Amino acid sequence: MKFMHILTTLLLVGVSLGAAADSGEDDVNFWLQRMVNAVHSLNYDGTFIFLHNTQLESMQIIHTVDDNEERERLISLNGVAREVFRDGASVTCIAPDRKSVSVGNRLSGQGFRAIFSVDVGQLSDYYDFHLLGEERVAGRQTRVVAIIPQDAYRYGYRLYLDKEHAFPLKTDMLNLSGVPISQLMFTQLDVHNSSHEIDEISLEGKEDYRWIQQKPMRTISDKQFSGWSFEALPEGFDVTLHSKRRVGKSGDEIDHFVLSDGLASLSVYIEVDDNVGLRGGSTMGTINAYGTTISGHQITAVGEVPDKTVERIANSLRFSQE
Repeated sequence: MKFMHILTTLLLVGVSLGAAADSGEDDVNFWLQRMVNAVHSLNYDGTFIFLHNTQLESMQIIHTVDDNEERERLISLNGVAREVFRDGASVTCIAPDRKSVSVGNRLSGQGFRAIFSVDVGQLSDYYDFHLLGEERVAGRQTRVVAIIPQDAYRYGYRLYLDKEHAFPLKTDMLNLSGVPISQLMFTQLDVHNSSHEIDEISLEGKEDYRWIQQKPMRTISDKQFSGWSFEALPEGFDVTLHSKRRVGKSGDEIDHFVLSDGLASLSVYIEVDDNVGLRGGSTMGTINAYGTTISGHQITAVGEVPDKTVERIANSLRFSQE
C-alpha cells in the first residue's frame, strides 16, 4: 500500500511534481547519486540548524577529504558546549561542562545520516522516489526530492539539493502523515576547491578531563545469533550487525543487533531480565522504543522508526537452545 496522503501533503507545500520532467537532469537517480558523492567528497564548511524533539540546535561543520579519507568537525553554537571530531575510524566527543572526552569506533550509515548514502536501486521495493520542483534554501536554488515509504514501518524524507553541487541544504524527516518530525537546514555553506586542515581539538586543562575509551562490542559472525532468531520481520529489514558486550561485575553479556532496510535502522538489545527494563512503548521525538520479555530475557528495540516497527521487531524474536 502506498501512502498517497503523504504525497498529497508534499504537493500542498507548494512544490510541483510536474515541474521537472523535460531534461536529462530531471531524474531522481541522477540527483541522489550526485548528493551521495557531494556529501562524502566535497570540502566544505558551514552552519546548520537541527530541529528535533522541540529542540533547536545550531552547529558549525567543517568537512574535508584528503587521499579519500574524510575528516569532520562539529561544534555546537548554542546550549551546552559540545564538539565532535570524526574520521574514517573513530568518533571523539568533547563535553567541557562534564570535563569528559569520549572516544569510540565510528559506525557508518546509521541514524539520520543514512539518508546521505541512499541507494535507489536497493530501496525501490520499499520506497517511492519523486523529483518535485525547485525551492530556495540558504540563498541557493535547490531541487526537491521526496522519498515516500510504501508501508507504515518507515519514515519518509524530503531533500532540498543545491543545484550547483547537489549538496543537501535541507533535510526533512516525515512521519506517516507527511508532517516533518525533524529538520536539518544549512543557513550558510562554503564549498572549497581543495582540502584544508581541520584544527586539532585543543583543551585547556585537559589533564583534568576524564578520558573515556568506549569498549568495542565483539562482532559475531555466526548465523545462529546465540540461539536467537527473527521471524516475520517487516519487509526489507534484515540483520546487518550482531555483537556482544560484557557488562557489570557479573560479566553478563548483552546481545546487540542492528537491523536495517538500507535506510531506516534500529537496534535491538537482549539481556537477562532483571524486572526493571522497559515494558511497552516509549517515544522521544523521532525515536521510538519498545520493551518486552521473551524466554527470561529483556528485549529492547529502539530507533528512528515508527512505533509499530520497534514493537513488531521486538516481538519477532524467538529463542532456541538447540
